[in-house]
Amino acid sequence: MKLQFTLITLLFSLCLLGSCTPQLNSAFSQHIYIWQRVWNSEHAQALAQSKADFSVLRVLALQLHQTKTGPVWTQAKVDLPLLAADGRAVQLVVRLDGQLKQLPTTVLQQKLLALLQLWQQQGVKVTQLELDYDCASSQLGAYALWIKQLRKLLPQTLAVSITALPDWLGRPGWPELQQQVDQLTLQVHSVISPEQGLFQTELAKKWTQQLAAEAQKPFYIAVPSYHSALLKQEQGWLVESEQALQSESERQELWLDALAVQGFSLWLKQQDWPLLQGLAWFRLPLPSDKRSWSYSQLQAVSSGKTLTADLKLSLRGEAPHFELVAENHGFIAAPLPARINLSGVLCSAADAVSGYQFNFSKDKNQLQFMLSKAETMLQPRQTLVLGWASCQNLTLWAFKG
Repeated sequence: MKLQFTLITLLFSLCLLGSCTPQLNSAFSQHIYIWQRVWNSEHAQALAQSKADFSVLRVLALQLHQTKTGPVWTQAKVDLPLLAADGRAVQLVVRLDGQLKQLPTTVLQQKLLALLQLWQQQGVKVTQLELDYDCASSQLGAYALWIKQLRKLLPQTLAVSITALPDWLGRPGWPELQQQVDQLTLQVHSVISPEQGLFQTELAKKWTQQLAAEAQKPFYIAVPSYHSALLKQEQGWLVESEQALQSESERQELWLDALAVQGFSLWLKQQDWPLLQGLAWFRLPLPSDKRSWSYSQLQAVSSGKTLTADLKLSLRGEAPHFELVAENHGFIAAPLPARINLSGVLCSAADAVSGYQFNFSKDKNQLQFMLSKAETMLQPRQTLVLGWASCQNLTLWAFKG
């Protein structure tokens, strides 16, 4: 009895010390990328929504990408007064194409100094320069030397960070590269072959653990809040991301599993790694950005709220033309009903689409839609027409999962 009491007392003491449940890192912060090349009227609401949830804005400002005719500079058209009025700290992001044959130094310095002066004059709180360059792992040493040279040309008070790739971990030149920067951000999304998906939890954990063991500087982990698609090409797949591509090729959607991303973020918050600073979410959603999560979904995932699906079926149109429509207003994918029954008046025709098959009853007033594909899912924010009917009146009265 005395031993039992001692064990109970010990367990209670451990609970008081926080050992019964995972403890979240209180110093953990969350950043958000703004990746639109042209800002529009939607940014004001998006910034206002995000202010309570994300402490730092990482803003795409300048891009150098390789074309058939050579490198091309693109400067983002940022609403600087709006960004200044927001008041949050800003990391100015420069995206450098991984296909570049040579990285610029003098031209980049000139463009950066002009941007910094302009942004600071407008009242933007630029605290850091972030270089986003998909350097080949065999060239990390050369990349380190390039950053060292670039920093000599920039204000000494300007912190410099880089986006790092999992393939760099443990490679020659990686320690030297870290020594040239103030902060790291490890990207764990869209870094494997597109056919494998956007994000894999176990790989993300493996890479993060390896970085924690090798990191010499404070680091963040960049996670996704978007989906994309693959377009079938003669030489493989072409990735369609935030910008839609005009193509009639076969399209395969790459949907992001919100539960997997949230599970990873919660796991990360429980790690006791001194150099881990937090998460950087890619990217700030706009209503017109059809490949990003809605802001409510991003907020729910990033804050650790319970994620649920919310499937709604409805009839659209007026007699005699009706459409049966499914919508998912939740935060995770919802399974489509296996059977949907409707009751009609004076129905003359009907048909099913989107993987459903249609059956009329004997009197043609009872309509049934049967799902022919097992476990068909409807993604968040997705709307799907399931069928149509020509009736004088139509009522949705039952469906079964």
